[in-house]
Amino acid sequence: MAETPSSPKDVADMLDALAKRIRADPNFRMTPPARGMQVAPASAGVEIKEDAEGPQMGAVDVFRDERAVTVTVETRNADAASVHVSLADGRLLINLGEGPHALRRDLDLPAAVDEDAAFATFRNGILDVVLPLRGTVKR
Repeated sequence: MAETPSSPKDVADMLDALAKRIRADPNFRMTPPARGMQVAPASAGVEIKEDAEGPQMGAVDVFRDERAVTVTVETRNADAASVHVSLADGRLLINLGEGPHALRRDLDLPAAVDEDAAFATFRNGILDVVLPLRGTVKR
């Protein structure tokens, strides 16, 4: 019997389990493959508090493969209109909310990216930013 290819949900579940394992064990080390996806160490996210006011930012995961850098951010109490993402000097700048409860997170990117081809999605409190590596996008 042939093996059924993994569904996107299965892959997402595996990545979620890996992210939880990495966060739970500060000594966890993953040997990067010679080719393919690499997991860059991102600073640990702040634990999301149930009773806090304003938007909150949880775990931030940074993935790099041969085509793009992908940043995934868990949020709470943030709506799409209050999420702002920009690139400057090899850094990804993420702003949630406005006013006294606004949050900002700056991340160093592990590679040069094509700013014009970058895109972000925000759904169900998850911000995904896909940043194609410079020179990999066909126009």
